Amino acid sequence: MLKRLALATAIAVAPLAAFAPGSAWAQDATTPTAAVDGFHEALQLGDTAAAISLLARDLVVYEFGVVDPTLEAYAFRHLPLDMDMAAATNWELQERQVGGEGDSRWVTSTYRVTGYDAAGAAMDYIVMESAFVVRTGGAFRIAHLHWSTDNLAFQAQAQTTRNAAPTAPN
Repeated sequence: MLKRLALATAIAVAPLAAFAPGSAWAQDATTPTAAVDGFHEALQLGDTAAAISLLARDLVVYEFGVVDPTLEAYAFRHLPLDMDMAAATNWELQERQVGGEGDSRWVTSTYRVTGYDAAGAAMDYIVMESAFVVRTGGAFRIAHLHWSTDNLAFQAQAQTTRNAAPTAPN
């Protein structure tokens, strides 16, 4: 509950701080891959403000068969789950491609994810990630994320967990 309260506070002040061009994390995202890698680092560190600073205001997330249509929905509903998973796992980059031009780019990555799930079961999965990033104020921010896996059991477990998460308050 405290994590959700901290998250709600971070979202409430986000327009003033985390999305500001002066945000240290956002300033460091001068390349598309820096935005994606910075987001993963923020998740692993449990740094809500840093993670949010690397996301575009019009973010849409497709995560293991569940859609978060807004930044607020993702931040309140699934960001805490993603932070918990990132803290308990290692995401080893296997392959990456970058494309696009100008202010609109894409980054596709494949990771080998190892570690333990919330129940303590060992994990060893391949996770595919597609990120669409846009340059805003001189830095790249993630406007769309899509995660999927080749492991159907993990996919089903992730869908169940994410569907059970609370919805964002109105």
